[in-house]
Amino acid sequence: MKDYHQLLARMNRRSLQVSTKGAGMQNGRRKSHIHGTSLDFADYKVYHPGDDIRQIDWNVYGRTNKPYIKRFQDEKEISVSIFLDATSSMKQVPVKWELARELAASLAYITLSHEDRLSFAAVSTDFSFHRKGSVHNKRTFYEIVGVRNDTQDESFTQSLANSLTAPTQLVILITDGLEPLTLFEESFKRLKYRNQQIWLIQLLSETEINPPFSGDIQLVDSENGKMVDVSLNPSIKTLYKNRLDDHNDNLEILCATYGIHYCRISDKLDIQTIILRELAFAGLIQ
Repeated sequence: MKDYHQLLARMNRRSLQVSTKGAGMQNGRRKSHIHGTSLDFADYKVYHPGDDIRQIDWNVYGRTNKPYIKRFQDEKEISVSIFLDATSSMKQVPVKWELARELAASLAYITLSHEDRLSFAAVSTDFSFHRKGSVHNKRTFYEIVGVRNDTQDESFTQSLANSLTAPTQLVILITDGLEPLTLFEESFKRLKYRNQQIWLIQLLSETEINPPFSGDIQLVDSENGKMVDVSLNPSIKTLYKNRLDDHNDNLEILCATYGIHYCRISDKLDIQTIILRELAFAGLIQ
């Protein structure tokens, strides 16, 4: 297994950007829209790198030998749902599937590290759970990285309907997006009806974007297992790329129509670049 220690350390200083209107009533590490004054002491929390060291209570440190900081504002938890597409098309390219799991695991780690509430599901499998708090962050990260490819259903959008739980403030969909747009639209309607902030992260393999094959080849439909004979000459490659571009562009437009944040990434990027640069630039991570 890869060494993720550097990634985890860097993610401790990151958080998800989400509106906290309607945030939960339990404590988290994110400031709510409901504020007290700077003199309103609430309670203590364990110091994490990136917290204001001026708020460390040295009297408590002297008694416990652990750094705790004071909370003066009303900090409320948020709830986050992460849905990872675990259908066959995601798993046909090992690099893409590994990166998808790393991405889901990283976002789950950031959520739990800020004492927020997480719902996770590897859609089309039995792997799902609900957790809260930083005590679970590392274990959860490695569990998601190790999700097995025991696919039961072959449609992300259709299986997603069965994975939806109670509404949460933030929903993150991680998928290759390679299903009919009509199915995505049905899913978007269900999600927006629940008044949630939604992100769709489309993860594609470089072999899907620019097929390295040529000549007469036999392809396998990853969703139904059927064999297809194809002659990949330059004109066919161009037609394929144009259709893929049209599909991806229309998926992005569909997301915009339903007020869904959209980000497209390639598996040529490593997980640190995606978390610390791409998703930060897109506005999901700060």
